[in-house]
Amino acid sequence: MDQMDITERQKWIVDKLNRTGSVRISEISQELGISRETIRKDLYSLNQRGVVNAVRGGAVLPTSVKETKYDKRTKMNVSEKKEIASTALRFIKDGFSIFLDYGTTNFEVAEAIKKANFKDLTVVTNSTNVLKSLEYQKGIQIIFLGGNLRQSEGAVLGPLTINNISNIYCDIGFFGVGGITLETGITNHYIAQVDVSRNMMEHCRIKVVLADHTKFELTALYKTTDVANVDIVITDHLIDEKIARQMRLADISFLDSKN
Repeated sequence: MDQMDITERQKWIVDKLNRTGSVRISEISQELGISRETIRKDLYSLNQRGVVNAVRGGAVLPTSVKETKYDKRTKMNVSEKKEIASTALRFIKDGFSIFLDYGTTNFEVAEAIKKANFKDLTVVTNSTNVLKSLEYQKGIQIIFLGGNLRQSEGAVLGPLTINNISNIYCDIGFFGVGGITLETGITNHYIAQVDVSRNMMEHCRIKVVLADHTKFELTALYKTTDVANVDIVITDHLIDEKIARQMRLADISFLDSKN
Protein backbone atom coordinates (compact mmCIF):
# COMPACT_ATOMS: atom_id res chain seq x y z
CA MET A 1 0.00 0.00 0.00
CA ASP A 2 1.31 3.51 -0.87
CA GLN A 3 2.64 5.49 2.09
CA MET A 4 -0.13 7.50 3.75
CA ASP A 5 0.17 10.81 5.57
CA ILE A 6 -1.17 11.05 9.12
CA THR A 7 -4.59 12.37 8.04
CA GLU A 8 -5.15 9.61 5.49
CA ARG A 9 -3.91 6.97 7.92
CA GLN A 10 -6.18 8.06 10.76
CA LYS A 11 -9.17 8.25 8.42
CA TRP A 12 -8.35 4.72 7.22
CA ILE A 13 -8.29 3.52 10.84
CA VAL A 14 -11.63 5.19 11.65
CA ASP A 15 -13.25 3.80 8.50
CA LYS A 16 -12.07 0.28 9.37
CA LEU A 17 -13.26 0.68 12.95
CA ASN A 18 -16.70 1.76 11.75
CA ARG A 19 -16.88 -1.34 9.55
CA THR A 20 -15.60 -3.89 12.08
CA GLY A 21 -16.30 -2.38 15.53
CA SER A 22 -12.73 -3.00 16.73
CA VAL A 23 -9.16 -2.87 15.43
CA ARG A 24 -5.83 -4.28 16.58
CA ILE A 25 -2.51 -2.47 16.35
CA SER A 26 -0.75 -5.56 15.01
CA GLU A 27 -3.29 -6.01 12.20
CA ILE A 28 -3.23 -2.34 11.14
CA SER A 29 0.56 -2.35 11.22
CA GLN A 30 0.65 -5.37 8.93
CA GLU A 31 -2.02 -4.09 6.53
CA LEU A 32 -0.48 -0.63 6.15
CA GLY A 33 3.17 -1.64 6.46
CA ILE A 34 3.69 0.92 9.23
CA SER A 35 5.34 0.46 12.62
CA ARG A 36 3.23 -0.48 15.63
CA GLU A 37 4.52 2.57 17.49
CA THR A 38 3.15 4.87 14.77
CA ILE A 39 -0.25 3.15 14.90
CA ARG A 40 -0.19 3.35 18.70
CA LYS A 41 0.36 7.13 18.46
CA ASP A 42 -2.50 7.41 15.95
CA LEU A 43 -4.86 5.58 18.29
CA TYR A 44 -3.75 7.75 21.20
CA SER A 45 -4.51 10.88 19.16
CA LEU A 46 -7.91 9.53 18.08
CA ASN A 47 -8.67 8.51 21.65
CA GLN A 48 -7.88 12.03 22.90
CA ARG A 49 -10.37 13.42 20.38
CA GLY A 50 -13.04 10.93 21.46
CA VAL A 51 -13.20 9.28 18.03
CA VAL A 52 -12.12 5.88 19.41
CA ASN A 53 -11.77 4.15 22.75
CA ALA A 54 -8.20 2.89 23.02
CA VAL A 55 -7.87 -0.52 24.67
CA ARG A 56 -4.90 -2.81 25.24
CA GLY A 57 -3.53 -3.75 21.82
CA GLY A 58 -6.01 -1.74 19.77
CA ALA A 59 -9.24 0.27 19.87
CA VAL A 60 -13.02 -0.11 19.85
CA LEU A 61 -15.89 2.16 18.95
CA PRO A 62 -17.05 4.52 21.71
CA THR A 63 -20.36 3.55 23.22
CA SER A 64 -21.78 6.98 22.29
CA VAL A 65 -21.38 9.21 19.25
CA LYS A 66 -17.79 9.23 18.00
CA GLU A 67 -17.12 12.64 19.47
CA THR A 68 -15.77 13.79 22.81
CA LYS A 69 -18.68 14.61 25.12
CA TYR A 70 -19.51 18.30 25.51
CA ASP A 71 -18.92 18.39 29.26
CA LYS A 72 -15.47 16.87 28.78
CA ARG A 73 -14.59 19.30 25.98
CA THR A 74 -15.46 22.29 28.16
CA LYS A 75 -12.44 21.38 30.30
CA MET A 76 -10.04 20.94 27.36
CA ASN A 77 -7.82 23.76 26.01
CA VAL A 78 -9.86 26.36 27.90
CA SER A 79 -7.26 29.15 27.79
CA GLU A 80 -6.72 28.59 24.07
CA LYS A 81 -10.47 28.80 23.40
CA LYS A 82 -10.64 32.06 25.35
CA GLU A 83 -7.78 33.40 23.19
CA ILE A 84 -9.71 32.46 20.06
CA ALA A 85 -12.87 34.10 21.40
CA SER A 86 -10.97 37.30 22.16
CA THR A 87 -9.63 37.39 18.60
CA ALA A 88 -13.11 36.68 17.21
CA LEU A 89 -14.48 39.82 18.89
CA ARG A 90 -12.37 41.95 16.51
CA PHE A 91 -14.76 41.03 13.70
CA ILE A 92 -17.97 41.94 15.54
CA LYS A 93 -19.38 45.45 15.26
CA ASP A 94 -22.35 47.20 16.86
CA GLY A 95 -25.55 46.39 14.98
CA PHE A 96 -24.23 43.12 13.54
CA SER A 97 -26.24 39.95 13.15
CA ILE A 98 -24.13 36.98 14.26
CA PHE A 99 -24.48 33.24 13.95
CA LEU A 100 -22.87 31.17 16.72
CA ASP A 101 -22.62 27.47 15.96
CA TYR A 102 -22.76 24.81 18.66
CA GLY A 103 -19.59 23.79 20.46
CA THR A 104 -17.40 24.83 23.35
CA THR A 105 -15.36 27.46 21.49
CA ASN A 106 -18.48 29.28 20.37
CA PHE A 107 -19.69 29.17 23.96
CA GLU A 108 -16.51 31.08 24.86
CA VAL A 109 -17.35 33.60 22.12
CA ALA A 110 -20.77 34.07 23.71
CA GLU A 111 -19.13 34.58 27.11
CA ALA A 112 -16.74 37.14 25.59
CA ILE A 113 -19.63 39.00 23.94
CA LYS A 114 -21.37 39.12 27.30
CA LYS A 115 -18.38 40.89 28.86
CA ALA A 116 -17.94 43.32 25.95
CA ASN A 117 -19.90 46.52 25.40
CA PHE A 118 -21.54 45.86 22.06
CA LYS A 119 -24.81 47.54 21.19
CA ASP A 120 -27.76 46.28 19.20
CA LEU A 121 -26.47 42.79 18.36
CA THR A 122 -28.64 39.99 17.01
CA VAL A 123 -27.32 36.51 17.83
CA VAL A 124 -28.68 33.53 15.91
CA THR A 125 -27.80 30.14 17.37
CA ASN A 126 -28.66 26.48 17.45
CA SER A 127 -26.86 26.02 20.78
CA THR A 128 -28.74 25.89 24.07
CA ASN A 129 -25.45 26.71 25.82
CA VAL A 130 -25.04 29.94 23.84
CA LEU A 131 -28.69 30.69 24.54
CA LYS A 132 -28.17 30.24 28.29
CA SER A 133 -25.06 32.43 28.20
CA LEU A 134 -26.76 35.40 26.52
CA GLU A 135 -30.45 35.09 27.31
CA TYR A 136 -30.51 37.86 29.95
CA GLN A 137 -27.96 40.14 28.29
CA LYS A 138 -29.24 43.63 27.52
CA GLY A 139 -28.68 44.94 24.02
CA ILE A 140 -28.70 41.48 22.46
CA GLN A 141 -31.62 40.02 20.55
CA ILE A 142 -31.48 36.23 20.35
CA ILE A 143 -32.97 34.10 17.61
CA PHE A 144 -32.98 30.43 18.59
CA LEU A 145 -33.35 28.23 15.53
CA GLY A 146 -35.33 25.42 17.10
CA GLY A 147 -35.49 21.80 15.96
CA ASN A 148 -34.71 18.38 17.36
CA LEU A 149 -32.59 18.66 20.50
CA ARG A 150 -29.40 16.66 20.65
CA GLN A 151 -29.13 16.65 24.42
CA SER A 152 -25.53 15.44 24.68
CA GLU A 153 -24.35 18.56 22.80
CA GLY A 154 -27.04 21.06 23.73
CA ALA A 155 -27.71 21.66 20.03
CA VAL A 156 -30.77 21.57 17.80
CA LEU A 157 -30.74 20.10 14.32
CA GLY A 158 -32.84 18.36 11.71
CA PRO A 159 -35.37 19.47 9.06
CA LEU A 160 -37.04 22.11 11.26
CA THR A 161 -33.69 23.75 12.00
CA ILE A 162 -32.72 23.76 8.31
CA ASN A 163 -36.09 25.21 7.37
CA ASN A 164 -35.75 27.99 9.94
CA ILE A 165 -32.37 28.94 8.48
CA SER A 166 -33.88 29.51 5.03
CA ASN A 167 -35.11 33.04 5.77
CA ILE A 168 -32.28 34.20 8.06
CA TYR A 169 -29.13 35.97 6.86
CA CYS A 170 -26.29 37.10 9.13
CA ASP A 171 -23.41 39.54 8.78
CA ILE A 172 -20.97 37.02 10.23
CA GLY A 173 -21.00 33.40 11.36
CA PHE A 174 -18.63 31.55 13.69
CA PHE A 175 -18.26 27.80 13.15
CA GLY A 176 -16.48 25.11 15.16
CA VAL A 177 -14.69 22.08 13.73
CA GLY A 178 -13.77 18.51 14.55
CA GLY A 179 -10.76 18.69 12.24
CA ILE A 180 -9.20 20.92 9.63
CA THR A 181 -6.65 20.28 6.88
CA LEU A 182 -5.94 22.04 3.61
CA GLU A 183 -6.41 18.76 1.74
CA THR A 184 -9.59 17.43 3.33
CA GLY A 185 -11.09 20.72 4.43
CA ILE A 186 -13.27 21.39 7.46
CA THR A 187 -14.80 18.30 9.00
CA ASN A 188 -16.97 17.42 11.97
CA HIS A 189 -18.31 14.39 13.78
CA TYR A 190 -22.09 14.43 13.39
CA ILE A 191 -23.76 14.54 9.97
CA ALA A 192 -26.98 16.30 11.04
CA GLN A 193 -24.98 19.07 12.67
CA VAL A 194 -22.77 19.38 9.60
CA ASP A 195 -25.95 19.96 7.57
CA VAL A 196 -26.87 22.85 9.87
CA SER A 197 -23.40 24.39 9.54
CA ARG A 198 -23.37 24.03 5.76
CA ASN A 199 -26.74 25.73 5.39
CA MET A 200 -25.87 28.51 7.79
CA MET A 201 -22.55 29.17 6.03
CA GLU A 202 -24.53 29.94 2.89
CA HIS A 203 -26.45 32.57 4.85
CA CYS A 204 -23.49 34.40 6.40
CA ARG A 205 -21.71 37.26 4.63
CA ILE A 206 -18.46 36.51 6.49
CA LYS A 207 -17.66 32.91 7.46
CA VAL A 208 -15.22 32.40 10.35
CA VAL A 209 -13.90 29.02 11.47
CA LEU A 210 -12.71 28.70 15.08
CA ALA A 211 -10.18 25.90 15.63
CA ASP A 212 -7.75 25.47 18.49
CA HIS A 213 -4.31 24.13 17.61
CA THR A 214 -5.25 20.51 18.38
CA LYS A 215 -7.78 20.43 15.50
CA PHE A 216 -5.27 20.95 12.69
CA GLU A 217 -4.10 18.06 10.52
CA LEU A 218 -7.02 15.99 11.83
CA THR A 219 -10.02 14.74 9.90
CA ALA A 220 -13.39 13.98 11.47
CA LEU A 221 -15.87 11.73 9.70
CA TYR A 222 -18.05 14.22 7.80
CA LYS A 223 -16.98 17.11 5.60
CA THR A 224 -18.52 20.55 6.11
CA THR A 225 -16.72 22.47 3.38
CA ASP A 226 -13.35 23.25 1.82
CA VAL A 227 -11.05 25.69 3.59
CA ALA A 228 -11.22 27.94 0.52
CA ASN A 229 -14.95 28.42 1.09
CA VAL A 230 -14.49 30.27 4.38
CA ASP A 231 -13.13 33.78 4.88
CA ILE A 232 -11.24 33.60 8.16
CA VAL A 233 -9.69 30.87 10.31
CA ILE A 234 -8.83 31.77 13.91
CA THR A 235 -6.61 29.64 16.15
CA ASP A 236 -4.47 30.06 19.28
CA HIS A 237 -0.79 30.84 19.86
CA LEU A 238 0.20 27.16 20.17
CA ILE A 239 -0.39 26.46 16.48
CA ASP A 240 2.54 24.70 14.81
CA GLU A 241 4.41 27.30 12.74
CA LYS A 242 4.74 24.97 9.76
CA ILE A 243 0.97 24.45 9.70
CA ALA A 244 0.44 28.19 10.13
CA ARG A 245 2.66 28.94 7.12
CA GLN A 246 0.75 26.43 5.00
CA MET A 247 -2.60 27.87 6.03
CA ARG A 248 -1.46 31.40 5.21
CA LEU A 249 -0.74 30.28 1.65
CA ALA A 250 -4.44 29.49 1.23
CA ASP A 251 -6.79 32.20 -0.02
CA ILE A 252 -8.11 33.02 3.47
CA SER A 253 -7.23 35.20 6.44
CA PHE A 254 -5.45 33.05 9.03
CA LEU A 255 -5.09 34.50 12.51
CA ASP A 256 -3.76 33.36 15.84
CA SER A 257 -3.58 35.35 19.08
CA LYS A 258 -0.08 36.54 18.14
CA ASN A 259 -1.36 38.36 15.02
